Amino acid sequence: MAKTKGPMSGFRDFLASELIPRQRMIETIKKVYESYGFLPLDTPAIERFETLTGKYGEEGEKLIYQFEDHGGRKVALRYDLTVPLARVVAQYKDDLVLPYKRYQVGNVWRGESPQTGRYREFLQFDADIVGAKSALSDSEIVMMMADAMQALGVGALISVNNRRILDALSEKLGLDSDASRKLFLIIDKTSKLGKDKVLEEIKIEFGDKVSELVLQFLSISGSSEEKIDKIREVLGSSVALLEGISNLGEVFSILKKSGYGENLVVFDPTIVRGLDYYTGIIYETYLLDLPEIGSVCSGGRFDKLISLLSDGKVDLPAVGTSVGVDRLFSALEKLGKVEKVKTNSKVLVVNFPGIDPSNYSLLSKKFRAAGIAAEVYYDSSKLDKQFKYADSLGIPWVVMFGEEEIKKGLIKVKDLETGDQKLVNLEDFISSLKN
Repeated sequence: MAKTKGPMSGFRDFLASELIPRQRMIETIKKVYESYGFLPLDTPAIERFETLTGKYGEEGEKLIYQFEDHGGRKVALRYDLTVPLARVVAQYKDDLVLPYKRYQVGNVWRGESPQTGRYREFLQFDADIVGAKSALSDSEIVMMMADAMQALGVGALISVNNRRILDALSEKLGLDSDASRKLFLIIDKTSKLGKDKVLEEIKIEFGDKVSELVLQFLSISGSSEEKIDKIREVLGSSVALLEGISNLGEVFSILKKSGYGENLVVFDPTIVRGLDYYTGIIYETYLLDLPEIGSVCSGGRFDKLISLLSDGKVDLPAVGTSVGVDRLFSALEKLGKVEKVKTNSKVLVVNFPGIDPSNYSLLSKKFRAAGIAAEVYYDSSKLDKQFKYADSLGIPWVVMFGEEEIKKGLIKVKDLETGDQKLVNLEDFISSLKN
């Protein structure tokens, strides 16, 4: 018999043992986002190719999955969740209440070369505020990211910068856009390579004058407020710099007064974010106990992108964040924060021969009505087999309702972890599970 072929390279199956804890992680973050008033959005997996083309640059364009559908129309699988957001804002601009706060969880597809940790189909989890430009909206994204990490039970530090400060550095050095982009990408490696190696690379690429100023820039130390003050001594007082430090000063003031101090959020001038469309504040989130895994939640302000992506139909400021679902889940696993579960069921109702099976469906129905996930074993097999089924899935409780229990009007329950079993009243047992 021929061996069953698995998914294509870069694609994955998720069985319950991995999918359930992933879903729980996502649900935890969703609850945090919804507590801030964010609304869910879903968009089609397939978009018109013309909607996506020209939005991701030359390299990104090559990675778009594109094809003709049965009607001969050129279509594509969505590459990210940001372009669909821009389309939705443009299409429903008269129906949306601004500021529009939305979150979206969905698969995206990119024709990349598969490698460890990189897939052709993966899950993105975005949250964005469209139509607000204030420092308070910038601050709220930071607060929400911090609250999400706390809800997941992990310590995290959010590093914040502003692209206008980087623009000021570029202006001070007299670099054009291409040279600036190259410099920023090198600076972005600081957390991985260290300051000395980064400066060495800058010196080789740009010379002594640039590396000397960048050394001063990277050597700024102190609290976030002190670093914001000191950066003016290095870069002067250009319009770009004043805009950047004014925004960060206001953001950090709001955060501090709202209970989000230096233990949660810091100013880090080495944070760059690789995407060119960021126009203001930018964020990266690192886990305190696993910083080497990289940022697990990143984003920033992109005031011109909605206009660009909607072909100029709508011009609205926006700020947001995106959770790296795979990276964050992997980190939680390494930190022992993921409960390994194979089922959501808490109770298995055993099936005895000669008993009307409707007794068991009715019994399990009562558990479900109380909010307790319960299932019935379908066949009246030997008890050992039924118990083994429950144990293999990690169902903690087995409920027996045979002739003896029916006569007494009670149920027999067995705790599969301890092996203890007892006769109890159904309502009392349900109450104990709920508590």
